[in-house]
Amino acid sequence: MAPSELELLVADGVIREIEADEATARVELATARKHVDSAAEVAESDPNGAFQLAYDAVRKAVVAHMRARGFRIGSGPGAHIKTGRYLVTAFAEPSLAAHVGAFEDMRRLRNQSEYDALLLDEPDAHDAIGHAHAIVAAVERDLA
Repeated sequence: MAPSELELLVADGVIREIEADEATARVELATARKHVDSAAEVAESDPNGAFQLAYDAVRKAVVAHMRARGFRIGSGPGAHIKTGRYLVTAFAEPSLAAHVGAFEDMRRLRNQSEYDALLLDEPDAHDAIGHAHAIVAAVERDLA
């Protein structure tokens, strides 16, 4: 029997197995939902802040999903990249492909905004909010 995609992520050290913690995962997921809602409120006045909130909403929703399923990011650098790898593996359904695929671009833009003073605009924020909304909703459905 071939190993599953998740087993390969564990074998590669991208994620590691832990005891599942659904209660904490639900708190993290609620925080992710609040971030999406807050991002929508400030997208016009603070596109960079809204983008950051949307990005963090995705990241926190994915971390919540991992925690509920008994995984967490493996040790070492690249936690956000590892989060993206888990997202691609755990949410491979075609209806989410555009949203899941956007996470890596969002990560890069977030880094440029954070470390290179890149100014994002309102369309960037709204695009990120749309992706965040879809991914947070998918995690909510999966953990329901």
